[in-house]
This record gives sequence, C-alpha cells and structure tokens, in this order.
Amino acid sequence: MTFTALKLFFTDMFLVKKFIAVAIGLVLFRVLASVPVPQIDAATLGALLYQNQLLGVFNIFSGGGLSNFSIAMLGVFPYITVAIIVQLLTVVSPRIHSMYHEEGEIGRKKIGQWTRVATVPVAIINAIGILAYFQSQQVIPQLPVPDFTMSVLFIVAGSMLTMWVGELITEFGIGNGISFIVFAGIVVNIPTLMTQAVATFSPALAPMYIIAGIGIIVGVMLAVWMNEADRPVPITYARYGIGHGSGDRRVETYIPVKVNPVGVLSIIFALVVTAFFQYLFKFMGDSATAAISTIGTWATEVLANGYYYAIPVALLTFFFTYFHAPIVFNVKKIADNIQQQGAFIPGVRPGEDTVEYFSKVLKRVVCYAAVFLTAIAAVPFLVTGSSAGTFLFAVGGTGALIIVSVILDVYRKTGARINDLKALL
Repeated sequence: MTFTALKLFFTDMFLVKKFIAVAIGLVLFRVLASVPVPQIDAATLGALLYQNQLLGVFNIFSGGGLSNFSIAMLGVFPYITVAIIVQLLTVVSPRIHSMYHEEGEIGRKKIGQWTRVATVPVAIINAIGILAYFQSQQVIPQLPVPDFTMSVLFIVAGSMLTMWVGELITEFGIGNGISFIVFAGIVVNIPTLMTQAVATFSPALAPMYIIAGIGIIVGVMLAVWMNEADRPVPITYARYGIGHGSGDRRVETYIPVKVNPVGVLSIIFALVVTAFFQYLFKFMGDSATAAISTIGTWATEVLANGYYYAIPVALLTFFFTYFHAPIVFNVKKIADNIQQQGAFIPGVRPGEDTVEYFSKVLKRVVCYAAVFLTAIAAVPFLVTGSSAGTFLFAVGGTGALIIVSVILDVYRKTGARINDLKALL
C-alpha cells in the first residue's frame, strides 16, 4: 500500500469499524475456546489428538478448543458439515436447487436458516460421540447421565455461539466470518505445533523437515496463484445506435472462470469423510463379533499407514472438486444472464451452445484445481508415512490455502474500498 492508501485506510471509519468488528469477534471466539469443561486428563487428550486425524481436524476448526476441552471444542465444524451437505443437496433436490439458483437472495436466506437449524442436531450428535469416545479412552471419567447431558448442552451451546460469532463477523466485519474462525483456529495452533516440531527434532528427521519447509513455501506460492488464476471467456455486447449514421457498436469484455472455484471445501470434505471411516473401523475393531472385529482391525491397521490413507483422501478430493465446481459456477445461469443482456461469446450461438461451451471451459480449468488440491491433501500423509499427527496439515498446504484465501479476500475488499475513496478525491 502507498502512503495515500494507508492514510485513507486509517481515516475511513467504515473500514476501521469493520476491522474492529473482526477483532472483537475473534477475541470472543478465543474466549469461548478458553472456557474449559472440567474433569479432563490433559496428557491422554494430547496423545489422542496426535493419533486421531478426525479429532485433529476438530481441534484446528475450534481454534484449539478441543485441546483445552472447552465449550467451543466443536467450533464451526458442525456448521461446515451441514453447509457441505446442503450444497450437495442443491444437485440432488430440484426444490433446493430452485431456491438456491432461481429465488435469489430470499431463497439463499431460507437455505441459510435451514443450515443453522440443522446445525443443532449435528452438534448434539458430535458432542455425544466425542464425550462417549473420551470416556472410552479414559480422557474423562464415566459421567452420570445428568452430568453427561449437561456437558452435551454446554458443548452444543458453545458451538452455536461460535457460529453466531462467525455470522456477526460476516455482517459487521469484512469477509466471511466462518472463514475467519477457521483461519484463527489454524493461526493459533501454528506456534504450538512449531514448538512441538522443534522439541521432537532429531538429525535423522532433518531431510523431512527440509522437504516440509520447501513444501510449505511452494504451497503458499501455488495457493496464491490458484486463488488468483482465472480463464477469461470473451463476451461481446451488441449496442445499437439511434439516429442517422450512428450505426451499430459492440462492447467487448470477458467473464472470468476461476481455476479453483471450490476453495478448500473439497479437501475438508475428503479429510472428514476419511477420518470418519477411520473412526468407524476403530469402533468395529472393538466389536464382540469376530468377523466385524477382524474387518475393523485390518482396516484400522491399513489406514494407519499414511501411504494407504492418502489414497481415499486423494480420490475423494478429486471427485468432490469436480462435483462441487458446477454448483459454485452455474453455467446455465451464466449463459441465461448473457443471453438476457443481449451478449454472446464470439463464434458460439446463444442458448444451449453457450452452456456447453462454459461447461467445457469449466471442466478444463477445474482439472488444474483438482490435481493441485489432491496433491495438497495427499502429500502430507505421503511425506510422513502416517495418518497420525496434524503438523503438516495445520501449517502445510491445506492450512496455507485457507490462510491465503482469507488474506486475499480481505485484501481485495479493502483495496476496492480504498480505490473508491481515491476516485472521490
């Protein structure tokens, strides 16, 4: 930023108030993540978070709330889970598809309300599952039913408060509040994870640390490129003159098709689904039925190997990237808008031909994003050779992609406001 831009930034109360709102929201989130639920064995919990990838994801999305066993231990994880499911339903359900794409802002508000309501039962299921799992692992003692119920209510309330803080940031701050919560969760965990990495360092691990460092730098560079890259599709608007000799005029512009329209949702989806099945297989391994126990034990041992664990993560990431891209970039809606505005793609007929053209472009550019995101999701497990631990996940490619996405979003919106202020000078 130039000196003029900095001056405009600090003197514009609109921007200052928005950044103050973000700061207050993040402070509230950190306060929630620091309020503990009592009767916990911290050492056993720390070991579980390292070994269990699903709990590690929970901990990152809760800003360390799970490692503190706080009331915000679930963070925005239930909300993100429901939001992903709702977006998937926009493809399966014609009614939800119509509300999301055809009813405009009113339809999206209804879907948003449904998402918030559905978050409550999902949070209850998550809370019961985590408390039951912690009791089985002796992280917490066996609680009486009233105490267990009260703990579930506190955890669900903490999750809903975290979601509410995120929505407040969205409304009064700058950028997406839920993204800020996840961003804060990753950033807060980085110093602790770095300290752990230094404390456990040995000369034998030096090559892995060097590779990890190079991977982080390359990951950040690629994350910036992937967030900013787009494929411009040329568009021509016909303008008809009025009066003698005015003739016809054409205005040429373009529509950017983002290379990565899905962000990190596909990685989150892949990690959550794979970790869920890993947890399910562990549960099956404790079954009294010999056949179920054998299958569960075998699958658990296979998924403990990072090379095997990377396979379902990579396949799910690749699949969901292609599946989710048409939801975010609705080619039919784009083509209809172009036709209604009297515009066209040179050499392409309006209507179905335009839809087909956009579909081809989207499939080609998303291929780069699918390969990139698949590599980002799978490489940490291939490098470590284990599915345990969250260091590389937190500060590696996925974490870098989330951090870069949030920073660039804030930078763009702040820059647009400053440019508007410059135009008024």
